[in-house]
Amino acid sequence: MGKQRTFAVLLSALVLLVAAPLTAAANSFSPHADNKAHSFFFDDDLSSAQKSGVDWARKNSLAPTDMTTSVNTTYNTKVDVWVYSTWNPPADLRNAYAWAGCIKRVNASKCDQHELVINNRKPHSNYKSLGCHEIGHTVGLGHASGKNSSYTTPNRSCMRGNPDHNYYSTHDKNHINGAY
Repeated sequence: MGKQRTFAVLLSALVLLVAAPLTAAANSFSPHADNKAHSFFFDDDLSSAQKSGVDWARKNSLAPTDMTTSVNTTYNTKVDVWVYSTWNPPADLRNAYAWAGCIKRVNASKCDQHELVINNRKPHSNYKSLGCHEIGHTVGLGHASGKNSSYTTPNRSCMRGNPDHNYYSTHDKNHINGAY
């Protein structure tokens, strides 16, 4: 009887573990920002559509979170996100609309300065959603999965693999607020 009870307890624990909802950190993307004040510098090589779309995402997509944002008018080493465009993407990113990466690490999981690069060779139809998506990477979000990546749920997110929405889901906002 003792072995059956032990087996039943272990089986119940396994079922609960598998059925439990994923935590907000499930979409974690590293390295993420090292603080909740996110300053941006927009390079002058951006088109007006690129700049206004990413700036819109900065002001509106992050607004309902604990993150604060600002814009620096000159580039310096204290800028958290340097936004620029390129006509010469690396070979592995030629088909990407944009990408975000860490250019100054604090440690393995935190980044002091990110770059957000827009590929001029692959124009996007909505720079608000693209900006939301790439800014999401700079604050620790990975590509959405499950209900966050659904086209039909009202809780969909700009963190989809192909961003088509201008806001973060509740799941994403909870992750941002939990991290900062």
